[in-house]
Amino acid sequence: MDAFDRIAARTPAQTRRSVQKMLDVADRIHWLLGQKGMSQKDLAVALLKSESEISKWLSGTHNLELKTILRIEEALGEDILAVPQTPVAA
Repeated sequence: MDAFDRIAARTPAQTRRSVQKMLDVADRIHWLLGQKGMSQKDLAVALLKSESEISKWLSGTHNLELKTILRIEEALGEDILAVPQTPVAA
């Protein structure tokens, strides 16, 4: 077992899940940018942010707030997060 595996084994499951979700969100944004032919700079301009801040957000290690994700969704015109709808009891 290498050092990475030892660290991963000691990392709480909740932390591992959180990191995976952050990476998934960053991957989704990268994919959407590619689909729309946009760069990180284009997203930065749309959100009135610096390109370096967008780069930090998309590193997969930044804990984006929900309101920031919503702003990105608006800028891209696409959902990043999807929440299954729960049927309403009659």
